Amino acid sequence: MTHSTGETTDHKPGIEMPKPTVWPMVLALAITLIAAAAALGAWAFAVIGGLLFVVSFCGWMGALLPGRGHESEPLTHPLPTTITGRTGTVEHLQPGMTGYRFRLPEKVHPISAGLKGGVVGGIVMTFPALAWGVLSGHGLWFPVNLLAGLALPSVDDLSVPELEQFRMGLFLIGLVIHVVMSATIGLIYGVMLPTIPGAVKWQIIIGGIVLPLVWTGVSHGMMGIANPVLQHYVDWFWFAISQLIFGLAAAIVVVRSEKIAVMPAGSGTAGERA
Repeated sequence: MTHSTGETTDHKPGIEMPKPTVWPMVLALAITLIAAAAALGAWAFAVIGGLLFVVSFCGWMGALLPGRGHESEPLTHPLPTTITGRTGTVEHLQPGMTGYRFRLPEKVHPISAGLKGGVVGGIVMTFPALAWGVLSGHGLWFPVNLLAGLALPSVDDLSVPELEQFRMGLFLIGLVIHVVMSATIGLIYGVMLPTIPGAVKWQIIIGGIVLPLVWTGVSHGMMGIANPVLQHYVDWFWFAISQLIFGLAAAIVVVRSEKIAVMPAGSGTAGERA
């Protein structure tokens, strides 16, 4: 938002404001149609979505060009005078001084608790996954090789006996995928779970049951699109069990972690969540 150097139609000074535009919503609709085309195989959606994408993208970018996409909004009150700052004149508020206040909440769980939760969850969830491999008769390396198939489409060409064998390349890729996904979801838990209002039990229920069931359903749907061959091999009951165990372990570690104090407002130093 900038002050307009010109005048409005009423010959009054105004403030330059962005014009309302419908192009972002049209672009969102185009992306939705393209995604629907990929999921449903409806090429009509892809054609319409592609045309809308080009038109809306060009329209949106055109509104961002210099001299376009703005309008002058008339002022209802005179603009305040500019305040000139001076260095070395800031006084930090101390307890008891007027204006001193706490940041709420006063204590929070550290974000690093999410990383710890992801590590713990990633370790314990391997037990039901490997147990499924053994009980199904496929062996320990079958679930590991299937996990590596998320990054290597060539795994589709392997037969079941080949997937049951130990393969160093697939083992390393599966290990990297598992570690990265566990750490990422754990960090998300570290940020999100402490913000859920209510008792600790609700944070554990949401993080340990609700969210794992949600991403299990999403994984089932997405895998059917991205890699239908692997979807045929996966036992989704055991998959859900392993995700629930991960979610419960990660949620418990996060919400049971020791909280750290948040620096109060006016202390001059922002609280660090480490």
